[in-house]
Amino acid sequence: MKRSKIILSAVIIGMLVTVVGCGSSNSSAGDTKKTTKKAVSNYIEASGVIKSHNTENIVIDGGQTIIKVNSINVKEGQKVKKGDKLLDLDISQLNYQITAKEKAVEADKDLKNDAQNQTDNQKNAQDAKIAAEQAEVDALNSILNKSYLSDGSVISDMDNAVVTELNYKKGDVVSAQQKILSLQDLSSLYVNAKVGEEFIKDVQVGKTVTIVPTSNSSAKYTGKVVAISNAAVTEQNGETNIPVEISIDNNDGKLLPNYNVDVQIQK
Repeated sequence: MKRSKIILSAVIIGMLVTVVGCGSSNSSAGDTKKTTKKAVSNYIEASGVIKSHNTENIVIDGGQTIIKVNSINVKEGQKVKKGDKLLDLDISQLNYQITAKEKAVEADKDLKNDAQNQTDNQKNAQDAKIAAEQAEVDALNSILNKSYLSDGSVISDMDNAVVTELNYKKGDVVSAQQKILSLQDLSSLYVNAKVGEEFIKDVQVGKTVTIVPTSNSSAKYTGKVVAISNAAVTEQNGETNIPVEISIDNNDGKLLPNYNVDVQIQK
């Protein structure tokens, strides 16, 4: 009986050693396969984000003048074309100030022309006053002299854009410290990819790139490496990456600003 127990224990120990040994062997084989795959790959994998070369931040500096938002005609993420009305503004106070300043300039000009027997110093003082008032008029008019303003409305001055970062709602007072919104030109999109520093040596300008959007992994777009940054970026997790700009050759309108993508850069 005792002999049987010893034999049974030996069998069990042998089986455990075999199982453990097989597990270790499988794990090692898996690691070898993973390393080999990287070594024979003919492309570099990286992640990226869709960006626009032409982004317009719409800002209005009313100075001491109160300009309010009367209405908002778009939503964040909405596509717009040139001339589309984005917001309506209340610029009545600004127009009042411009009119008042213009009247002051004309009144001082008339006063100067009607004055008799003025000394040179008096004439110079009047000219200086008129010039200062005219400068104020010009400064107020410059607030409205923007390509994206028309008759008190903010309009799109891009042919094909999307609205982002809409920061105001109806009734808000516009401030120069906070932009009204941004317009991103959809005709100048590209991929801003981040390539790990250990792989950047295999990336070259002009190489073909396959672009796969995170939103639809079955879709594939093509592009080329346009530029490689001369400076690395250290991420919050401690990784060091090099920004790489990639063109988008066949965008069908479904790749939009701030979309995430994976890229495969041919070696």
